[in-house]
Amino acid sequence: MAFHSAGFLGKRQTVVRAPICPVAGLSALCLLLLLSCVALAVIYNNESHSRPKWKSLLLDYQNISDGLLTAAAANGHLKRVNDLLEDRGLRLQQRAELLNGTSADLRSAHLTLSLASAELAEQITNLTSANQRLARERERLLREAAGREAAERNASRNARRLADSEEEGRRLSEANGLLREELLREREENQRLLEVSGRLRGEAEDLSNDLTELQEENRELKTERREPGVESVREAFRSLDLYCPVVTPRTKERICRKCLDGWRLFENKCYFFSSQTLTWSSSRSWCRTQGGDLLVVDSQPEQSFVFQSSQVLQLSGRRLWIGLSDREDEGEWRWVDGSRVLSDVQFWLSRPGLGPEPDDWKLDDPRGEDCGLLDASEQALGSWMDGSCEESYRWICEKNV
Repeated sequence: MAFHSAGFLGKRQTVVRAPICPVAGLSALCLLLLLSCVALAVIYNNESHSRPKWKSLLLDYQNISDGLLTAAAANGHLKRVNDLLEDRGLRLQQRAELLNGTSADLRSAHLTLSLASAELAEQITNLTSANQRLARERERLLREAAGREAAERNASRNARRLADSEEEGRRLSEANGLLREELLREREENQRLLEVSGRLRGEAEDLSNDLTELQEENRELKTERREPGVESVREAFRSLDLYCPVVTPRTKERICRKCLDGWRLFENKCYFFSSQTLTWSSSRSWCRTQGGDLLVVDSQPEQSFVFQSSQVLQLSGRRLWIGLSDREDEGEWRWVDGSRVLSDVQFWLSRPGLGPEPDDWKLDDPRGEDCGLLDASEQALGSWMDGSCEESYRWICEKNV
């Protein structure tokens, strides 16, 4: 801005000096006229002897008049030019003054903008500090929100546990109902046994006779030398009478019943396949009331037996609880007797495209799947799955003969 102002001031000085040029021209013209007069005088002196005096004077007058007219015309032209130049100089001076005022206004505006820029910088600093405070406040609010969310999760977990406890109580009530039904069946069985006992009373006399004979034989045996296998044979007969009692003394017919009604025999164990549904814990409690526990699979033949029996006895679902869980340590599957699942005796389900079991699926239950079951709709040697322990399924009990 200072540069432009200096430029306009330079032009103003040029305008002030401009009127000198017409004056110099006028002076030169007057000098030219004077030289013309001198020349005319010389010419006049030279030709005064050959021309008449009045004609020479008239000619000189005409020449001087013409020169004066020419000089007057040039002087008028120079005055007009000078006026124009002075008017132009005034306009340029006004423009320079206007530009000087504009320059002052621009300097004032520049100062104002500098002050505004400083205020904006201060505001930016204040806003930055406020933004930092807001960021710290936001972090604090996020921590408080996380704490509240954790508290809500705890409250929800406690509420769910309470609901699970109520549900467990309800299922235990159902188990008690099943136990009552089982007790009724046992009472019926006892009644039937009483009837059998009544029939046996009629046969007591025959047994008395047999007893007399046995006493005589016993006396005879006491007198004889005992052979090494006699005691073992007697023990075997006592076990035979215990598990396979004689039902017809006359014919010595025996009926062996190693398992109760509703239980199935395989090798040296009895198995129960339920028709009702309970949670994993409730079904295990039921099995314990019967003197057994949930199924523990020890071999491939046992797995094939329980799988085929589950298919034959399908009543209210294809899935049945077995005595398998990883509740104590996630991924460490153990049987209810505390033993680990053997690497060569495990029959987990593996479905193409869905991945193998167990998968600890948490979509239905956020706590995951920690209890084992058998799915009779799959293959015999690939039917184990993990499921939510709170689901209700049928179950398999086992106990020794």
